[in-house]
Amino acid sequence: MERNIRIYRRNNLAGILPELKDLLDTCYPNPPKDVFYRVIEQYRIGFPAYVAIDENEKIIAFTHLAPNSKGGTLENLAVHPDFRSLHIGSDLVQHLFLENRGVIQITTRIPKFFEKLSFQSITQLPDNSYFMICLNY
Repeated sequence: MERNIRIYRRNNLAGILPELKDLLDTCYPNPPKDVFYRVIEQYRIGFPAYVAIDENEKIIAFTHLAPNSKGGTLENLAVHPDFRSLHIGSDLVQHLFLENRGVIQITTRIPKFFEKLSFQSITQLPDNSYFMICLNY
């Protein structure tokens, strides 16, 4: 089934907070269920955020970059479970890469996914997540 999915860059989260909360609560259902609140705490107006919208104008995926002087940290890649395996997460990251050069870092529990996007694992952390970087020049 062909789906009409569009990816947009936003420079703020105004107007999408309730829908973003629904998405993040769906994507991260296990306690402590605080991902949305951590996004709100960490996000700053002007940070590049990327959303994927389906044919019904519903947000089905989200990520953002917390920039720094050398690149930034890719934060909170979330794809609605009904839309996984459609390469939407990869497409979001590719859009982020096109518009944001430098050393992009991430902490993740799905290193194999990010290895396909040119990230290299630096170390496994005590909580069993992985710190990874991508040299995006």
